[in-house]
Amino acid sequence: MTNGWRPSRVASVPEVFGRPMTDRPNIDRLWVLHWPRHAGVSSLSAQGLVQLGRSGVLVDTCMRQLLIGTGPRPLIDPACAGTLQIYSGASAYRLLLEIITGLRSAVCGETNVYGQFRRAWQVSQQSLPADITQPLSPFIDALFSDTRRIRQQHLQGVGGNSYGSLARRLLAPARGARVLFVGTGELARSMLPFFRAAETGAWNHRPVAPPAVDQWFSTTQADAAARWAEHIIFTTPADAEHDAGWQARLRHSTVRSLLHLGRRRSEALHWTGVESVFDLDDILGAAEARANVASLQLVRARAACAELAGARFPAIPDEALPLFCSAQA
Repeated sequence: MTNGWRPSRVASVPEVFGRPMTDRPNIDRLWVLHWPRHAGVSSLSAQGLVQLGRSGVLVDTCMRQLLIGTGPRPLIDPACAGTLQIYSGASAYRLLLEIITGLRSAVCGETNVYGQFRRAWQVSQQSLPADITQPLSPFIDALFSDTRRIRQQHLQGVGGNSYGSLARRLLAPARGARVLFVGTGELARSMLPFFRAAETGAWNHRPVAPPAVDQWFSTTQADAAARWAEHIIFTTPADAEHDAGWQARLRHSTVRSLLHLGRRRSEALHWTGVESVFDLDDILGAAEARANVASLQLVRARAACAELAGARFPAIPDEALPLFCSAQA
């Protein structure tokens, strides 16, 4: 049963790479070390991240930590092993493709992770020696090219900057309402366009270049930001000290709604002075409902990941990755 869908023609490996077969990079040299986060908790210490970041491209997202490289894998300190998963060859490429296209995100099909990968690669090109980045370059170029193709052909309208659209529906701010973003990273900046009808503000715990908001609060103006806000969106990870400070600031506030994207329901905090409180699980519930509507598109996108990986690197092993999308992926 294909519902009328037929797979598109798969280009040959030379066509896909645009180079002779003999010049094709050796997929067997590609490896990925993968540490899934559990309940938002990092598997690697800050010191472990620094050490491993010298041997490959390090990508640190809200759901996982990845180290990507070629050739011999780095020695892993047992203290850093934790939930480590190791992928190599075509399985590594397919894993990366499913992650970058958003198919392994908590909100299936979201585009924020694509931006995180691009920025991690740009940083690595500036900070890592050429003998690490040059062998990786054709793989990274292929991943970005395949990601664009899959998004254009299979994921139009499924995800986009889904966190922003889902948050807007959840909080439902009135036109002109004051919406404060706590945290100014990639996630916050990708969500801001969805709140154009509101008056947006932002605060960050350390000095950064201000995003495009109506009201910017410096690091010393957290109290003023709390008094200004009608709706608050935390795009920061769960942090006991940081969150306790905001609990104290909002104790006597009149904030209508608060969304904390760094916390799950099992880690819920009590926010005195806030009318309605939401967390990541509320976003995931709304996302799941939307994903069910778009389930056929997601199935096609996952099949396309396998198809493109197979076209570039024909020998995908039998232990290919499971084709599902969930918050635990």
